[in-house]
Amino acid sequence: MLIAATIETFTIPTFGAISDYLGRRPVYIFGAIFSALMSFPLFMLLGTKEPHMAWIGIVLGLAIGHAAMYGPQASFLSELFGTKVRYSGVSLGYNLASIFAGALSPLIATWLMVTYKPATWPISVYMIGLAVITLVSVYFAVETRKVKSQSPILQPAE
Repeated sequence: MLIAATIETFTIPTFGAISDYLGRRPVYIFGAIFSALMSFPLFMLLGTKEPHMAWIGIVLGLAIGHAAMYGPQASFLSELFGTKVRYSGVSLGYNLASIFAGALSPLIATWLMVTYKPATWPISVYMIGLAVITLVSVYFAVETRKVKSQSPILQPAE
């Protein structure tokens, strides 16, 4: 985890910068697709019980999949709201997602692991389901990079 987190300290700003050039949605969508595609290989790599293979899986998952979504996230979320409701909108959305997705995911994954032991495919399917929710949400969100909206709620920062 330390190796992956260290690499991610460089890839998060890199994906953020890429989103300044390509747009928030394409980079975020790439991260969600990569994470979905990585869900089965991750457990295959972990299942080898070889430390180097596990490291590769964890580094790829965090330094590419997670970083591609986390890098543009702050800009993307804040640009979805006008200045009058930005703090409340971002805080409410981010924290509700943290409760329902972030806090419950380890519990659900643990339950799936115990219930279907030794199979890991249910956890991979769960991860893909979360990625699909992300893809649908980001697909229907407006691209905020250099877009001016008429809506006070969707007015991006200048």
